[in-house]
Amino acid sequence: MRRRNKKRISRKANVLLSLFAILILSCEKQNSLGVEGLWLVEKVQVGENSMTPIARWMRFLPDNTQTSGNGWLQHSSGTWSLKGDQLEVVDANGIRDTFGALTLTLSDSKMQWKRVEEGQEVTISLKRIDKIPQSEGNKLIGLWKLIQATDQGNDITAVVNPDNKSMIHLRWDNMYVQHNMPTGKVYGTYRVHAHKQEIQMVNYGNPSQFSFWNFTLEDKKLKLISTDQKSEMVFERIHQFIQ
Repeated sequence: MRRRNKKRISRKANVLLSLFAILILSCEKQNSLGVEGLWLVEKVQVGENSMTPIARWMRFLPDNTQTSGNGWLQHSSGTWSLKGDQLEVVDANGIRDTFGALTLTLSDSKMQWKRVEEGQEVTISLKRIDKIPQSEGNKLIGLWKLIQATDQGNDITAVVNPDNKSMIHLRWDNMYVQHNMPTGKVYGTYRVHAHKQEIQMVNYGNPSQFSFWNFTLEDKKLKLISTDQKSEMVFERIHQFIQ
């Protein structure tokens, strides 16, 4: 009689363990399906500091590969895996991650990751999106005509744009060319800051000069204000070069 009871208990335990295993696998599968897709990083909180990158996105594919980037630039690719609520993301071209898996929380079109890095809690909040986001830096690409320039409050438009033909071409490859300047063409490179609307420029002249500008875009107008607040330039978007 005791042997029969033990067998029954053993069978029940095996059934419960099997059901528990199925439940875990089902939850993992459900979470995996929830993770798949395109996501925008809404907020990155490191301790008390917010360090949210502009237009940062990640795409998780069903074959456990992933890609990520900022705006129109894809800069990383690799793999992802999920065990329970522990998410691991590996970038094939990135620096080795030594902080371990991220604790995942999923809710409708929202996702949150948490872990501790160097003694600080890191929280990353994401939302589901249906297309790769355009950053403000992406909107800078194109041809712009100079319409106004000031320096320390003085209007110098007639000096830097005497024939009303001065232009700057901000190219996709992070090069710029200034056309119809009083000194001729000016070539250089530019870089858009990853966390704020700032453009950093350096010309190829001798000597090279660095300049740093905050920018705003509105109604096809581009305004550059030097970070020391001394200079300002206003441009309008055009679609052909002025001869």
